[in-house]
Amino acid sequence: MKPCRTVLSNGLSVISTTRIHSPLAASTLFYRAGSLHEPEGKTGLAHLMEHMMFRGTSRFPHGAIDEVTARFGGWNNAVTTTDYTAYYFVIPEPAWRTPLEMEADRMANCPLGGESFETERRVALEERRMATDDPECALDEIVDDLAYSVHPYRNPVIGRRESIKALVVDDLRSFHDELYVPSNAALVVAGPRTHNEVVEAAEELFGGIPAHAARLPVARVEPEQFEERCARVATDHSTPRLTLAYHVPAAEHADSAALELLVTVLAAGRSSVLYRRLVRDLKVATEVSATRLLQKDPGLFWIAASLHPGADLEEAESALLDLLRELAETGISEQQVNTARRLVAADTMLARETVLGATSTLGLWESIGSLEYGDWFEKSLLEKDGDALTDVLTRYLRPERRTSGWLVTPE
Repeated sequence: MKPCRTVLSNGLSVISTTRIHSPLAASTLFYRAGSLHEPEGKTGLAHLMEHMMFRGTSRFPHGAIDEVTARFGGWNNAVTTTDYTAYYFVIPEPAWRTPLEMEADRMANCPLGGESFETERRVALEERRMATDDPECALDEIVDDLAYSVHPYRNPVIGRRESIKALVVDDLRSFHDELYVPSNAALVVAGPRTHNEVVEAAEELFGGIPAHAARLPVARVEPEQFEERCARVATDHSTPRLTLAYHVPAAEHADSAALELLVTVLAAGRSSVLYRRLVRDLKVATEVSATRLLQKDPGLFWIAASLHPGADLEEAESALLDLLRELAETGISEQQVNTARRLVAADTMLARETVLGATSTLGLWESIGSLEYGDWFEKSLLEKDGDALTDVLTRYLRPERRTSGWLVTPE
């Protein structure tokens, strides 16, 4: 059923999609409070805030959220991204209001000080250490940092070690007071309940939280890149890996759907052009991937290949770049586009198949743009042809827009 959206008087967006026969209900509360919104020099603040939201309130003490959810046979978790932080529950339908009660309580009453702050900071620092020790993760972070010169997307969502160590309770309180407010949040519910029932519950539980204008940071515009940037990382604990990152527009740009389909043409499955050339024919790579996140601001289009031990990274990169040039010259065929459309349509349908998938998809678009653009994006995926994909490949995957990263292993 088509989603419905209502905005409460305090600014909270309430979105629902009715699944009449579902035995489960999902609720996800999105805050536009990701790493993009951190003050300069306070990296890791959004992620630490996510941790602190599970430390409990006087009504639901530490551990109670998990305990209550498990008692009903449900589950919950959260995720912090560049553009938002989302808290989600999946629970048997008769208990669908319970997650809303807990979310409203911790939006209004989450304590942020005491021993819990130091405990969660230690957890965040351990996660930071694990990410640093992962060679592929470390390479991606280095490429991000090199590709961006001023935009916050250059910072790892988990934060930088020295920044996490320097955070204080007042940083959390300011972040919460400025961004964890109804007008900066979207509650998305999927399940058998009608939109009116969801809005009534939201009004009862969240309506008493005072309206407060979110203090969003001033947007920082990344200057255009005019020459290739390169990073080389040596490690003893990984196979060789090649990563290319190209600057591309934001999710709401007119070229967004074509870029999404290009990801699929390049690297979705064993029939993709990268797999056939690098893995099957040249046998230089063991796996290939292409990724482009849907983000509020312009981001990166990633192409990566894990190589066989001892493979020559320069030769592998040359082969990959030759393939991209070949595609730009010969064009992407309608057969390739038709295959990509089918795969993307199937992924889109599967993403909305579950109640959690439905809330995640709707909340993503509400957080980075609008539900309306999400509808337009999905329709556009079915309309783009080979010329459109060739055009975005030619315009965006250019050498001067590229940042390359090599994960080099000793011979």
